[in-house]
Amino acid sequence: MKMAMILGILLLSAAIIIVEFRGSKAKKARQVIAGITFTAAGLAILLLFQPGLPGPTELVKLLFGRIDLIMK
Repeated sequence: MKMAMILGILLLSAAIIIVEFRGSKAKKARQVIAGITFTAAGLAILLLFQPGLPGPTELVKLLFGRIDLIMK
């Protein structure tokens, strides 16, 4: 069952990359799109096996929460 979920995550990631690549001509934009998509897919697969791990919102809060405090 988990293999089907992994395959689904990878297929959705590939579809996102294909659609976004068609709309973008800049090489750097394509690299950013691919990097974010691969990171999100990797995190989704990791969360599939370890559901107790914090999600992506917790990672963003950890990374940018201190910047918010500094900017105030």
